[in-house]
Parts: sequence; C-alpha cells; structure tokens
Amino acid sequence: MALIRKPKFYLPLLRTNVVKRGWLVDNQQQFFSISHAFELSVKTLSSSSIPSDADFVANMPTSFKLASQINQLDRHTIKPLRSLGEHAGELSDFLALQSKKIDLMMSYILTLDEGSKARNQGTSFGGSNITFINQSSIANDTLLELKLFIEECNSAIYAIGKVIDTQPCDDGMVINVEFVKIDEEDQEQLVRNSLHIQTIQLKQRSDARKPDNDE
Repeated sequence: MALIRKPKFYLPLLRTNVVKRGWLVDNQQQFFSISHAFELSVKTLSSSSIPSDADFVANMPTSFKLASQINQLDRHTIKPLRSLGEHAGELSDFLALQSKKIDLMMSYILTLDEGSKARNQGTSFGGSNITFINQSSIANDTLLELKLFIEECNSAIYAIGKVIDTQPCDDGMVINVEFVKIDEEDQEQLVRNSLHIQTIQLKQRSDARKPDNDE
C-alpha cells in the first residue's frame, strides 16, 4: 500500500486537525464539506487512544486497501495521457471506461463486506469530517471505525474518526465526526467526490430553474 504524499488541493475554511497519510498534523486548513446522503458502517472503538499507523494499516480490510490502490493507479495512468493532446483522447476515454467498470465491481464487492452490513445514514462529508444519523447520542471524543460508501462515485473509504459534536434531529441524533486516521489517497478521493457531487447538485439546480426562465 502506497504511503505519504501531500494532498494536491483543498478549500480553506477553519482551523482543524487533518490527518496526513497516517500522521496527525496540526493544520490551519479544513477541507470543503458538502451535504449529501450516503451510507456508512460505524463501530465504536473500545480504546480511547488513536491507533498507531501500523495498527491502522493492519486493521484496514483488504478490500478497502485494494480499492485505494486501484484509485491511485487509475489517476496515475490516465492523467499523463490527457497531456498528450487530442490523439490520446480516445485511448484515455477507453481507459477511463475500463476504470469505471473496475470501480463498479469493487463497489459491489465492498458492500458485501461482513463488517459493513449494519448501515447508518450519512448526511454530509468532506476531506476532514463527516456527519451521520444515529439512534442515540455518542459522547464527544469517542473513537469510531468508519466505512464510508458513496454510491454516486463508486467510492469506499476506511477511516478512524473522533466524535466532536452531537445534535438532536427528527430521526435521532446528528453525529459530527472528525477524521483522526485516514489514508491520504482516500482523503484526496473524498475531496474529489465532494467537488464532483457539488457540480452535479449545481447543475440540477440550474436545470430546475430553466422552465421559469423560459416563461
């Protein structure tokens, strides 16, 4: 599994702690977060100590490691082709299609993971934190093992999070969780996913306004 490379892009908001590929670093930035429904598996950790880098990697399910490696290979394979010009366009599109097929297959395999059957409903996500609905409150600073499934992007992300806030809602409690351990490639993937979904949402809003404009 590849380790440590600095994130290539982020949107600055507030001060937070951001995980840097297995290392928790004090950072002045917080990644962009978007409201979007997704599924996740949540498991409370018995220990109050953040797992070491070695323990985090060792406990990550093999299927999630494989998904992360595939995403990394996809980006490094297709990106150079796009810089070759229009003659490489068809080859790049073909490889992107093959990558999409692999993503769909991996997404299906990951949903069959035995430890991921009990699902919570996520309400927002970004590169540094998520929120989800739980039937009961969870104490602040509680460590959680998280498995995120973002269907629209065929993404499955494994991370360790810490509860930083709990608020009541109609369906139970909204739990706000900050990542304390996450593979940097997966963190970058979450940032890309949030921007991709934001683009879709903006297009949907624009399309919804078109009939009024036509009138």
